[in-house]
Amino acid sequence: MSKSELEVQVFFINLIHDEKYITARWAKRYSEITGIDAETLVKGTVLFILSLLVVLKEPHYLANGLLVLAPIVMTYLEPTEKPSSGIMFIYWTLFGIFVLFDRILEYIPLYYIFKLAFFVGLFLPPSNPSIEFIHRKINNIPEK
Repeated sequence: MSKSELEVQVFFINLIHDEKYITARWAKRYSEITGIDAETLVKGTVLFILSLLVVLKEPHYLANGLLVLAPIVMTYLEPTEKPSSGIMFIYWTLFGIFVLFDRILEYIPLYYIFKLAFFVGLFLPPSNPSIEFIHRKINNIPEK
């Protein structure tokens, strides 16, 4: 396993177990309620969402809803988890472009699953030199 793969794996493990993240707090709370292990609960939730994206007649509502809701929650309800303004600028710009072409691109099999994966990838830690370069350039943009 390469360093970048390990870095991404650690990132996802932290999202499930490190309680500084809302996802870990959610997983712990519902794990206590249901008695199901937090990792199993998260994997089941992800599998459920992916399954819905495959079987729903109008999956764009679910995919775009998640892609709007997640950054809003991170920005306004959990300000400690707020991504940098540069990442959010790129996120919302790309999101707008994708939404404009959703109806054309949705003929690609599993398009909305790939779309979700792409946007989740924007929040991953930089794991190769080109992404590191982009992150460095974005982090040099002054915050307001």
